[in-house]
Amino acid sequence: MEKKRGRGRPKITERLVGDSAEFYEKIMMGGRKFRSRRSVTDTVYAMKAGEILLEAASDINDLNQIFIPDEYMCRSILSQLGRMYLVENFDTKSVVTVARLAIDKKMNGCSVKDIEKYIRNGRQTDEW
Repeated sequence: MEKKRGRGRPKITERLVGDSAEFYEKIMMGGRKFRSRRSVTDTVYAMKAGEILLEAASDINDLNQIFIPDEYMCRSILSQLGRMYLVENFDTKSVVTVARLAIDKKMNGCSVKDIEKYIRNGRQTDEW
């Protein structure tokens, strides 16, 4: 019997990570409950950005302003960085550069929302 195509919008998480049970266990650990598919997707993007930043941690000063593994993450900034990498196909060097810029802005007193808007605008228009 043929598998019927489901109705509605296809899940972005399946396109990004496939049907990985390990990934979903990692997302759902600690009893966190997500209200929507979007919150799961934002977590996917934030976790991918976290992985990229951990690999380049020695090159980034004051990374703890936006990300401390297993303790703190500035989700809105990290999800924008993850979208840069996964959706718009920016390379890791560009993501690290924008992360440095975000850290500088945060240290200079910009709000997280302003930084998020700046990154969103930059990744959509490619004007920094």
